[in-house]
Amino acid sequence: MKPFHKHSILFLFIVLFISCHQQNGKQEQFVFMQDIQEWILPEYSLKSKHIRNHIDLLTQDATKMYADTFAKKYYKEKRHFIWITRHGVSKNADTLLSYLRNVVEDEGFKPSSFLLSEIEKDMQALHNRRENQEDINKLMGRIEIQLTTAFFRYAAGQRYGYTLPSFLLNNIESEKSYPEASQRHHFGIHMEAATDSFYLHAIQEVQAGNLVTFLGSIQPQIPLYKSLKQEYSAAKKNADIERARLARINMERARWRYPRPQGKYIWVNLAGFQLTAVNEDIDSTLSMRICGGAIAHKSPLLVSKITKLELNPYWVIPPSIIRHEIAPLHSKDTAYFSRHRYTIIDKKTRQNVNPSALNATQLNSGQYVIRQENGGGNSLGRIIFRFPNDFSVYLHDTNMPSAFRLATRAVSHGCIRLERPLDLAFFVMENADSIQQDKIRMQVGKAPVTKWGKKYREENPKIEERPKNKVYPINSNFSVFLDYYTLYPELDGTLVEHPDNYHYDAIIENALDCF
Repeated sequence: MKPFHKHSILFLFIVLFISCHQQNGKQEQFVFMQDIQEWILPEYSLKSKHIRNHIDLLTQDATKMYADTFAKKYYKEKRHFIWITRHGVSKNADTLLSYLRNVVEDEGFKPSSFLLSEIEKDMQALHNRRENQEDINKLMGRIEIQLTTAFFRYAAGQRYGYTLPSFLLNNIESEKSYPEASQRHHFGIHMEAATDSFYLHAIQEVQAGNLVTFLGSIQPQIPLYKSLKQEYSAAKKNADIERARLARINMERARWRYPRPQGKYIWVNLAGFQLTAVNEDIDSTLSMRICGGAIAHKSPLLVSKITKLELNPYWVIPPSIIRHEIAPLHSKDTAYFSRHRYTIIDKKTRQNVNPSALNATQLNSGQYVIRQENGGGNSLGRIIFRFPNDFSVYLHDTNMPSAFRLATRAVSHGCIRLERPLDLAFFVMENADSIQQDKIRMQVGKAPVTKWGKKYREENPKIEERPKNKVYPINSNFSVFLDYYTLYPELDGTLVEHPDNYHYDAIIENALDCF
């Protein structure tokens, strides 16, 4: 943007002189040179290079939200200004400020999170130039970058969430305390995120005059978000500070863009230790209590799909448990291995190895597998639901049903223990008739309920003494969600609070408050 030159000033003077001359004989008005002199002072001369220099200085400030990073990148690449023109500030700036003033507090934020007071103060200074002698280039540069920061924060925040859960919830424990990466990674859901193309599209919408339409299009559309937002407003109105806090934190969870339960699904709320299975095709639901990972072994957040059901599974003990619990405490302890029905298997020879022959170092070498025999007493119980994931966690039965009577059921190494696994098996095996269901009951040590089943059991009294490992592929397309909400609606829509056993709420709240 080039400053005015002398010829331009002379031309402007002539134009103004002519325009002010009254043709009808009324009083003539003149523009004198001293009036023009003020317009050509250096502090009133817009220079693109100087504006960019001031923006460069401002972009050196610390990044407070991930959207700020793209704002810095945008101006570093010397792209076009978004809000200022050679005539001043575009009307889009007023539109944005007005819009944000009306909505940000309903979204759970203070106006300061979007620099609204600072921008409005600078806009006022721009309108009152006689009272403010600050370098116009510095002022315009600050207005430009702050408007862009506010716009990007709101646009990306509403569309994708103001925080990044993979950043917040992974590695919250120290590597020293939890050396295994699997123990420090807790968010494994693939989610949408703001990209360069999103921000560039946002800018194009501003330039095309579609700012308000664009801001409406980025709002979360899922019913959960709308319900939590209404609860937030009601709680604020009633001065219920804690309820408003919970609604605000869970509104952020609802902004995160990843697949949501619909159709046929199993939804596990790790905060509430509750499982809900839904088949919308036949309007059927099933609910039960679950046990989740202990604080030191938090169950991860993930989305997957049930692929198979396994009866009487063997438990292959994870290396992390061997390394931290079995090897240092029970190497060479044959009684311990016998009591837990653990078998050591050489990976190369596939032969069983006597526990007394191996020390802790050898058990940790990776050359051996420790497997718990199937059937009664197995830690996985008699039924396990398998689904692809990077954490080696599953839904399964348990040999410790008493745990379901606990108020806080964070007791496992990360897997989800089911209160009624057989009911869930029949729920996802849509085509299993009563005979097949009775076969499964008997295979897992339960009494049959059909005439055929009762007769078969009489004829085969030792069937339960021979637990057979059997796999059933699940082709019914049931998704599984392991998620975490401390305020979530029941099936009737009632929002219910759940304890924050993993202390995730404070982490999210601090992130929301930091900008």
